[in-house]
Amino acid sequence: MIAAGILRIEDYSRKLYRREMLKSGLVHFNIDTMSSPELFIVSALKALVEIAAMALLAQGLIGLLSGKAKENNFVYRLFQVVTGPIYKFVRLISPKFIADQHMGLACFFLLFWTWVALIYAKSYVCHAQNLACFGS
Repeated sequence: MIAAGILRIEDYSRKLYRREMLKSGLVHFNIDTMSSPELFIVSALKALVEIAAMALLAQGLIGLLSGKAKENNFVYRLFQVVTGPIYKFVRLISPKFIADQHMGLACFFLLFWTWVALIYAKSYVCHAQNLACFGS
């Protein structure tokens, strides 16, 4: 009962904040949530990077749990299909002296910094076009 009241108050304060922001003229709001093609492209790329990073983390976790039998694991092989293009791209751009056993870490760092860059790009697009982009 108390939690429902707190959530109602929080929801009301969020709506009040948005209403005040719209009244002030600092931001404008369009009913069409993806009215900006740039925002859509950046958001879609960010979602793809997030999916790839989660698949990479899941593959690593399954590899740790299954040990040497990971090549016979169906789910591990499924994640290999999903993360295969990432491994190939990182192998292409990385120096040859980086060992194959470190490619997973290199892929994760590349995806992480790409994700950070896309967060920055999304905030830049929202700021440049004066959009009301609440949340990430």
